[in-house]
Amino acid sequence: MTEVEQPGEIVVPGKLRRTAKKIAEAGEAIVQIAPAILYSRASEQMLAIARTGMMDKIIGYLVTTDRNVHFVRPGLAWDNVQTVPLDSIDDVEYVDEFHSNTLKILVGESSEKIIFYDDTDGIRFFQYLKRIKAKKQ
Repeated sequence: MTEVEQPGEIVVPGKLRRTAKKIAEAGEAIVQIAPAILYSRASEQMLAIARTGMMDKIIGYLVTTDRNVHFVRPGLAWDNVQTVPLDSIDDVEYVDEFHSNTLKILVGESSEKIIFYDDTDGIRFFQYLKRIKAKKQ
C-alpha cells in the first residue's frame, strides 16, 4: 500500500496518476491504493508474482475510494479500469484463511477473488469494507 506522507494524503504511484486524476474529477476521495490483481484476469505467472509479493513487477492496483472500488491495470496509452460501487458489494471473505493473500468480494450472485501483493493491504481492505457494511446496517 502506498504510504501516507501527511495525515489524509495518499501517495499515488506514477502509473496511476492519470486514473487518480479522473477519480478526483468525479468527486471521489481515495481511501487506499494497494498493488493487487483480479484472479479472473490473471495468468498463472501473474498470480505467482502477486503471491510472492514481487513489488518490482506490479501489474495491477486496487484503488478504494469513499464510493467505489476500482481495479486498475495501467497501460502506456490508457488504463484498463473496472469499477464496483461499494453499495453493490454484499460481503467480503478471506480465501484459505488468507494464507494466499486472497480475498473474495461478493456482489449479488457473482464473486471475484482479489490477490494482494502484500497481506497487510488485504487486511486493511477487508477491515475497511467490513466497517462500511457495519455502518450501513
